[in-house]
Amino acid sequence: MDNSPARHLFQVIARVLAFLVPLVAVIWVLAIPQRMGFLIYPEQVAALMLGAALCVAFSRDAATSSGPKLLIDAVLAILALSVGAYVYVRFPVLSEGSHLYPTEAFILGLLVALLVLEGLRRVVGWTLVIITLTMFCYALWGHLVPGPLRGRGQEFADVMRFIGTDSAGTWGSALQIAAFVVVIFVLFGGVLLAVGGGDFFTQIATRFAGRGPGNTAKIAVVASGLFGSISGSAVSNVMSTGVMTIPMMRRSGFRPDQAGAIESVASTGGQLAPPVMGAAAFLMAELLQMPYKSILLAAILPAVIYYLSLYVQIDFIARRDDHRSADWIEHRPMRQVIADGWLPLAAFVVLLGSIFAWNTRAEVAAIWALGLIVVVALGFWVLRVVNVSWGPAVSPKELAAGITKTGGQVCDVLLICAAAGMIIGLLATTGLGFSLSLFLIQFGGQNLFGLLVVTAIVGIVLGLGLPTTGVYLLLATMTAPALVQLGIPSLSAHMFVFYYGMLSMITPPIALAAYAAASISGAPQIRTGVQAFRFGWIAYFLPFLFIYKPGLLMSGPWYDIAYVFASSVAALALVSAALIGHALGRIPLPARIGAAVLGIAMIAPLRQIGPAALEFGVSALGIAVIAIYVLRMRSGPGTMTALRD
Repeated sequence: MDNSPARHLFQVIARVLAFLVPLVAVIWVLAIPQRMGFLIYPEQVAALMLGAALCVAFSRDAATSSGPKLLIDAVLAILALSVGAYVYVRFPVLSEGSHLYPTEAFILGLLVALLVLEGLRRVVGWTLVIITLTMFCYALWGHLVPGPLRGRGQEFADVMRFIGTDSAGTWGSALQIAAFVVVIFVLFGGVLLAVGGGDFFTQIATRFAGRGPGNTAKIAVVASGLFGSISGSAVSNVMSTGVMTIPMMRRSGFRPDQAGAIESVASTGGQLAPPVMGAAAFLMAELLQMPYKSILLAAILPAVIYYLSLYVQIDFIARRDDHRSADWIEHRPMRQVIADGWLPLAAFVVLLGSIFAWNTRAEVAAIWALGLIVVVALGFWVLRVVNVSWGPAVSPKELAAGITKTGGQVCDVLLICAAAGMIIGLLATTGLGFSLSLFLIQFGGQNLFGLLVVTAIVGIVLGLGLPTTGVYLLLATMTAPALVQLGIPSLSAHMFVFYYGMLSMITPPIALAAYAAASISGAPQIRTGVQAFRFGWIAYFLPFLFIYKPGLLMSGPWYDIAYVFASSVAALALVSAALIGHALGRIPLPARIGAAVLGIAMIAPLRQIGPAALEFGVSALGIAVIAIYVLRMRSGPGTMTALRD
């Protein structure tokens, strides 16, 4: 039997819905229904978008299936879209009176749970499905759990009614942020790249890296960081920029595993680099009820230190292994770079100006920047049609393709956030969230550092099977409240769990970003993962500084912020030199050990265990050692090291 017409139909359905999902988000953020006099709840729109996202996921599978599987996928796709539409219509009634329609609410919740779990299984694997099912089991039989985590058992029908109709569950803040904020920024990033943003970032990176040793890897770091700050996805960033940067690094002399590791660490850091960051940053702003610009400001110094550490290590390796400057790379004059990339630059000015100067909501600011790009690019396309070729033109067909691609990308995020909403809601209704926080508070009251280590390990383990957004939402619900109750500033606590949710991307044995880079470089996966772990070492220390040295998050007086930043930069230089065995010259083993110990001591919160003079003294010693070393190397023989003297 020929299933080609049916498969083609579902291809069309997937494309149409993927195109509509971002447009619905734009319409809602601009409050167009409200301006027209319609009273619509955000939960209704989020449900409609989730139904469309599920339909896209099932339709994509149906487009490549045959036989019974095609029929199953087709039924699930139609059912998903129908459920989303049904919730859109019935939510105002069921949210207030589900007890008046118990059977309807039960069936609806059951369908929502089954569809979301099956969609999750297909797009992100089993990990989040298992976690969600475990939470369902706890909701049903939590009263049988012994000890302090004993919960309140609920009836299966009540749990399903909660899943299908309650604003604190599936249709809550997690899904709404994904639907109305994350979608907008992903769309902004996609359209930005379509008008030459990619080439603009690459040329900026080329100018920034200069012509020094290892400049190909330095270009990769800057370019991948810029790309990653827009895309917010480590793996997709590796696959998009790595095909260019990894061969370039290999050509200049870097080993395949080094090239893959550098690309994966640079791409992973895009999730923590302003101005866009990743989906988790928007969730953090909502959970903390904090302006998005406050999250951006807090993320600046950690992002600078993260990328500066990688940059310094590349420079030391290039000097050690004698990687010459790659003079074959084109270096356009900065004036030409700005002239060619003025539209992406103008879009960023509008975005950041709206957020910081006019206090516009982040998603609205992104729409203004997006509108600028679309209007200008389509205008240039019209001029090109009449044989006037000037400026970055985008045809309506290309624009529609970009919007459709965005819709396909955000479907996964919508499913993850829907499941996270279920988990967050069940944590609240069962009392597990309170019990877990109380248990962690008691543990942390005796050993705060131990609690932080446990939280870090849990974040990395969860991240082995979940994207950063899912890990952050779980940790922000389960562990961050306990840290806050122990007196840690809420922003520091949430940034801590955010970072450790991201680090699984470069942490073996399942370093997804590193393994994606290995598929391009041709290096063994494990070896690339280990190299990525080494290159990204600073990221494992930074979250602890958020807790013990909040100046790194722009909290406190300016002199404390400056001190924490300067001491952290000096520490990363010492530890990087110790790891590589080379800085401006070769460093012998005893000096390497001394540099590593001194660098780690500079990072350590010595003020917590001794007088402040101890920490300041160690930091002053570290900075003095670096200064003496540089002066000696500049004035003496190239093989001499001040540390050895």
